[in-house]
Amino acid sequence: MFNTILLATHGTPGAQQAEALAADWARKTGARLLVLSVANEAWKDMTCDDWLNTSTTRNTFGSYVEGQISAEVERLHTRIRKDLADLEPDFLCTVGKPHEAIAEAARKTEADVLVIGARQKKQAPGFKDRVTAKELHPLLPCPLVIAP
Repeated sequence: MFNTILLATHGTPGAQQAEALAADWARKTGARLLVLSVANEAWKDMTCDDWLNTSTTRNTFGSYVEGQISAEVERLHTRIRKDLADLEPDFLCTVGKPHEAIAEAARKTEADVLVIGARQKKQAPGFKDRVTAKELHPLLPCPLVIAP
């Protein structure tokens, strides 16, 4: 049925529902599970009033934000590696506009299906980038499944 399942997750409760669904399908079909994390490229614009900052200040802040994002992705991947160890998932990480980056990953990996979580209320700190089916679906080369 599936050879490659692409799971886009950022670890929030809704995304964890998608993780469970994708893992279940991978176990049942023997499919390869690819876990995708996308850091929104908009983080680079978080420097506020640039005219108040020196280039050193901007670079220091940029390095700090990049470090925070990298640490969050590493925590997510570590948890998934542990939780889904039997599946030996592969991991992809990219920076971009979330809907475009997800669609590009689906194309490059030749995914048979993309699994994402349903939109949730903001809860825990961390990634909260949201995509809508309306903006994502037309770009996809494969079916989209939104886990309940």
